[in-house]
Amino acid sequence: MTPSVPDGVGEGSKGAEFTTTLGNLLRGHKLAVENVGALRLRVAKEPEASGVEVECRRRANDGDRWWFVQHGIWMCEADSPMNAVVLVKAALGAEEDR
Repeated sequence: MTPSVPDGVGEGSKGAEFTTTLGNLLRGHKLAVENVGALRLRVAKEPEASGVEVECRRRANDGDRWWFVQHGIWMCEADSPMNAVVLVKAALGAEEDR
């Protein structure tokens, strides 16, 4: 896993925008979304169900671009939130199969 680059002063606001957008899209898909922080979401099929956490971080080996990360795995670039929706929904389906 490649470590993320820490945010400087004021840089987290772009990541927070990406996180908010993803959260709103997931809510539109009738998923339970909880903001765990400005850059982190907990997503589940229902409020009390187990779910997954998604974080927005800068990726050092991609020019410090913002990416969504789930369980330490780089999912997709944060400026492609619909890709993240598909991946989160797939992860929730995989969680059910366990």
